Amino acid sequence: MGAGENVKDLRQAGLTARLAEFIVNTRYEDLPEEVIRLAKHSFLDTLGIALGGMTEPAPQILVRFVRDQGGKPAASVLGQGFRTSAPNAALVNGTAGDIAGFSDISVIQMTHPSVSICPAAWATGEELHASGKGVLLAHVIGVEVADKIGAGVKPGFQLKGWHPLAVLNTFGAAAAAGKLLGLDAGITGNALGIAGAEASGIRAAMGTMSKAYGAGRAARDGITCAMLASLGYSGPADVLEARDGFLQTFGDGASGEAILEHLGDPFEFVSPGITLKKFPACTRSHNGIQGVLDLSRKHGFGAEDVESVECLVTPAVVDYLKFSSPRSKFEAKYSMEFCVATALIDGKVVISSFSDEKVKDPRIVALMKRVRMAVWPEYAKHGYNPPHAPYGCLVKIRLKDGREFSEQVDKGPWEPATPPSWDDLVEKYRGSAEPVLGRARCDQSIETVGNLERLDNVSRLMDVVRG
Repeated sequence: MGAGENVKDLRQAGLTARLAEFIVNTRYEDLPEEVIRLAKHSFLDTLGIALGGMTEPAPQILVRFVRDQGGKPAASVLGQGFRTSAPNAALVNGTAGDIAGFSDISVIQMTHPSVSICPAAWATGEELHASGKGVLLAHVIGVEVADKIGAGVKPGFQLKGWHPLAVLNTFGAAAAAGKLLGLDAGITGNALGIAGAEASGIRAAMGTMSKAYGAGRAARDGITCAMLASLGYSGPADVLEARDGFLQTFGDGASGEAILEHLGDPFEFVSPGITLKKFPACTRSHNGIQGVLDLSRKHGFGAEDVESVECLVTPAVVDYLKFSSPRSKFEAKYSMEFCVATALIDGKVVISSFSDEKVKDPRIVALMKRVRMAVWPEYAKHGYNPPHAPYGCLVKIRLKDGREFSEQVDKGPWEPATPPSWDDLVEKYRGSAEPVLGRARCDQSIETVGNLERLDNVSRLMDVVRG
């Protein structure tokens, strides 16, 4: 369903109802082949980082919590060898997927969709014994809904302090779960309405475990919203456009026209596209990391040769990378200074780069003090999040011998225009999943995701990755 027409009066147009109709009416057969291919890439990527994230303390705390809660053993907790209720499984799996800061991102809409949408689809799909096609369709629809709602309120939404994935993904997860449950348009509208009562999250959580909790909570609550709606629980059927609804409270009165403008036409996976992460840190640091790595390899210098580094960036980068002297591994993921210093010293930025010990490493601390980040006026004149270089970075490096080098990196290494191959993602997947699953199960899971559209019951995949 395309919705490119002008929307002058969303109250009359029934914005929420039209979104619900899109969710209900979109079929797997309607998805272009490119959307299916890219969704499978995202699916594999999200599954891998969630498996790897299970070794972190935050999801392990939640594992203990959900075990204590009990409940119907309907859906798998990844790599932990047990099932719990679908909402609780999604809570743990979503948190595990976000804890390492490695999940895919919609750069233009400024949110991470799949890290919540996939866990909601996995858990609901497993409980319902849905097909691989059904779960892929739910993933695509959930991403579409979350991102298009985000398009209707950016960038003011983020600038007010809301955490996009925690808020937007509640609606996206409700859409994904509702699609799998087979809800009609009216009941889907209620699910979205209930999601409006659930959606929350603030950016102050960044740099703590609670940032990842926002991803898991959105997955859990989205499933709950859809399940409650299926039982007859009501929500505001005009939750987006109503007086005191989403556009008013979260969007500060935004018109919301962008929500319908390109709904499913094209799908988000195709345009503006979903960026997959090469480095396990905030995406806004990736251009700086890539620039430093490129320059050091091209000119053959090491960290000990560097006198100073200057990173001139967009306003969006400065807004998010707020920890110039991080005190923990979580803060380090939002520190250009730490990421650049680590890239120079180690020649790479990987999951093991981030630890509470590393932020105290004397070599890294000393080099961080020689890294400066500031907004570049050339970027800023194009806005907060410039379309041509959303997280752009001009890297300038001065060496102790007086030589100077620079590189302008407008787009990150794995942007939609320069995406990773399936083999690239398999390598990333193995690095995260194999330590948890072992080689045999890891191989089996890769093959199963590669043929996901031919899988008659997604429980077969979840049996493998449950561990």
